[in-house]
Amino acid sequence: QTTTVTQDSEAMPIDEQQAVPAPKKNAIGFGARASFIYGNFWGFKNLDDLDAPSGFGGDFGVTARFTITKGLLFTPEIGFRLLYLEHGDDDYYTRNFDMTFLDFVFYVRGEITKTFYLEVGPQISINTSGDYSIENESGAYDNFENIEQSAVELGINIGLGYHILDNLAIGFRWYMGFNEVFPDVKYFDELNADDFEGSKPKRSVKCSFSNLKGAHTMMFKFGVTYWFI
Repeated sequence: QTTTVTQDSEAMPIDEQQAVPAPKKNAIGFGARASFIYGNFWGFKNLDDLDAPSGFGGDFGVTARFTITKGLLFTPEIGFRLLYLEHGDDDYYTRNFDMTFLDFVFYVRGEITKTFYLEVGPQISINTSGDYSIENESGAYDNFENIEQSAVELGINIGLGYHILDNLAIGFRWYMGFNEVFPDVKYFDELNADDFEGSKPKRSVKCSFSNLKGAHTMMFKFGVTYWFI
């Protein structure tokens, strides 16, 4: 008995109805961001019944995104920040703190859902400029003060964000600084005779008519991030 075996040499047809998997989000991304800031100084040892300095500012910069594992990202940022604070007594004087910084932040972001995320990260800020002036009718105080801010500030950011679109997100962040803003500035009433040269403090002596001891930075930021990739 002879058995004949035939082999179909034609390729099996491709199922045109087979579902195509959805594209995955890039493991690495780059974007830009900007924030509106409300900030203040807190932690003063003695402000002589003055309110703590407060005011507004903003920042803008670039960000990157690196996937650590599913739902967990590393999102560092570099930004330029402007912050303007003021306080004073209307019957005495008003002090202005006009400052700029270069901020480096290193966030770890956890995605709660497809749209919401939480983030936390340390921040290193380099003080690039500072103008600390007193506004009063006579202008008598400006020639006596010599205020210098800490060159580097360390702090922590905690935030919550929401994706409006796949490449557009809004977020709220809270920042607290760890180190004193004016660690070397003496209160004017604490100066002694060795700190003066004639009727004015020596230029090497950092001093202020306000007691700035203990000042730390706190900020509340509302920002927008756009991802190009």
